[in-house]
Amino acid sequence: MQKREQRECHRDLDIAGNFLARDPGSRSQGCASRMGGSVSDVNRGWDTMSAWQSQELRSAWPTGTIRRFAQRIRVASVFVWCMTLAAIHPAIGAEGETADAPSAASVSETSVIAEVPVEPVVVSETRTEKPLSQATGSVYVITRDQLEKRQFPYLREVLRDVPGLTIVQTGSRGGTTSLFTRGGEADFTMVMIDGVKVNDAGGGFEFADLTTGNVERIEVVKGPQSALYGSDAIGGVINIITRKGSGPTKVVAEVMAGAGRGIGSSMLTHQERLGVSGASDRVDYSAEWSRLDHAGTFSLNNRFKNNVFSGNFGFKATENLRFRSAVRYTDSTFKFPTDFVFGAGYPPVDGNQGQERTLISFANSATYQMTSWWEHSLQWSHMESRFKFFDFQDPIPTDFGFSQTDGTQRRDLLDYHTSFRVRDGRWMGTAATFGVEFQEERLSQSNVGFSSVSTNLSRRNMGYYAQLQGVYADRVFITPGIRVEDNEYFGTFVNPKLSGAYLHKETGTKVRASVGRGIRAPSFTELIGFPNFGIPGNFNLKPEKATSWEVGFDQELYGKDLTASFTWFHNDFSNLVVLNTGVNTNIQGAETQGLESQLRWRATKAFTLSAAHTYLKTEVTDIGAGQNFGGLFVTGGRLLRRPEHSGNIQADYQTKTWGMNLMVLGVGDRIDRNFVAAGSPRVKNGAYWRADVSGWYSLGKFEGSEWKAKLRIENLTDTRYQEAHGFPNPGIFAMAGLEASF
Repeated sequence: MQKREQRECHRDLDIAGNFLARDPGSRSQGCASRMGGSVSDVNRGWDTMSAWQSQELRSAWPTGTIRRFAQRIRVASVFVWCMTLAAIHPAIGAEGETADAPSAASVSETSVIAEVPVEPVVVSETRTEKPLSQATGSVYVITRDQLEKRQFPYLREVLRDVPGLTIVQTGSRGGTTSLFTRGGEADFTMVMIDGVKVNDAGGGFEFADLTTGNVERIEVVKGPQSALYGSDAIGGVINIITRKGSGPTKVVAEVMAGAGRGIGSSMLTHQERLGVSGASDRVDYSAEWSRLDHAGTFSLNNRFKNNVFSGNFGFKATENLRFRSAVRYTDSTFKFPTDFVFGAGYPPVDGNQGQERTLISFANSATYQMTSWWEHSLQWSHMESRFKFFDFQDPIPTDFGFSQTDGTQRRDLLDYHTSFRVRDGRWMGTAATFGVEFQEERLSQSNVGFSSVSTNLSRRNMGYYAQLQGVYADRVFITPGIRVEDNEYFGTFVNPKLSGAYLHKETGTKVRASVGRGIRAPSFTELIGFPNFGIPGNFNLKPEKATSWEVGFDQELYGKDLTASFTWFHNDFSNLVVLNTGVNTNIQGAETQGLESQLRWRATKAFTLSAAHTYLKTEVTDIGAGQNFGGLFVTGGRLLRRPEHSGNIQADYQTKTWGMNLMVLGVGDRIDRNFVAAGSPRVKNGAYWRADVSGWYSLGKFEGSEWKAKLRIENLTDTRYQEAHGFPNPGIFAMAGLEASF
């Protein structure tokens, strides 16, 4: 874990710039670089807040935050109260809309008021489609309708709604953004886009660039899924499923602009989006391009630009044979204003430093329905992740000079699986799946600057899996599964899983439980070490392991208008990789457990209230024999950046002509490290509350086009907080714009 935190240290210190004078001696003591970055990547941590800002944050909890929150929550309370009145008063609620009012369908393809809720269909838990009511594990679905209500262009904000997930963004938009599932590490969650695995080798993934563009739904499956997906699904799976075209050709365009309170910056931002979709008898298509330009939290060299293209294309060759291709291209540039830049008349920031990130994924698949009960599926996918760090020499004698790191990771994956289904009788819905998967991962990396080093590495993996989905009388569900991994580096591992559920339809009660094992293969960086810093490679590393179990209870009342869900989980992590005596070694262990709670009340057809809470207890169980790490990790201590309590409350009001959504997010205190102080000691990062609001209004039809106005306000209460210690997050931020469909 100490080595893991060193890697997070380097990754997080990329944007902590300070525009105030400071003592050069206050630099951090350094940490190993991400992807083998150059020496200039080290010691990029600065406390970006002035003394009064730091003091305000330190005193914010419990007394300061309670006092300020009591003042700020009045704004949110008035807002919720107004929406409640609108929901129950027929003159202004949905029930008071006239027949001549523009329908929600004239604004978007999805009606914002569902007369009869449609049960989501999930595919990620078993690789085959099934109703959410038949899920035997913890599955959370974020629908297209929810994405449109929230209006956030980036998935990281929407994922905060999911109990059990912790999002940490290092300050400004574009800064390193990590996700922790149920207290696991930041590289314990597999991320897929249309079934294409987009993590780097070893599970790392950058959430800063991931957008909601062209997304139909997001499926989050918590708990180890290695029995189906293999390595890197040790903590869970997030599958992002893009839209499929339907109906006549439709074009949607959006333009928005906004600003907010940064640190010396007004954070001027503009975003554009253009999409087209449609279908014929045999072909369906959906494509979308989006761009965002953000000036940054700081006034110098903190700009973030992101371009994204997403496409999903289907072809029905016959009634039984279908082909589908999906592609996603993301290209971003993020600049951060810090470095070892000191000199008379020159500020201690760097105006020439930044990074470029590119992610390309595409997949071609074929599905053949041989009979009504036998199906074959074949998919080939490719992922390419490029990273460039650049630091041009500044025009002062004390600068270290030019440096640049270029890294590219590629993955080719070929998967075949076949499924047998029972189509009728009391066992209807039962399915057996058998599959085989070949995967090759490659790394190409070069460093230019203080030294020139090039690295080329590859590894292959074979996976064999089998799974049974047992369904009896649409009440009893059991899903055993197993997968065998055969990797040329770490050998053979077997990952089993067993889950089951019972649904009592008469009372709407469901009980469920699961137990399983997961693994995470070492990353390329962990294998090759950091030769520039005297850390040799270790190709004898073994996978990190997790053994997990959970029990859950779901309840529906009043015709599904009131729903509740509770899940208790427990994870044991072992064989964790740590930098020990100058080399990466498997020696550490940790344990996490907690309770996830959800409550949703559909008060009227227009008004919905929901609440979610996560209690999370994390504990270091083994720091390695004879290890000390300067007290940074102690047996029984908490893991870093995982709050013990977190949650949110949402109020949503949607009519046929306008809608509003309010989300109040609360995050408890966390243990972090102060990378500015000598030795990077452990510190407590204070709790915070934050509110976001979004709304839309239908402007009607004009010359064959349909228009609506949109507004989104982030951090409505202008809360000062830090998700990662030493990286202040932006203040209040608002965007407004127009959307048109043709």
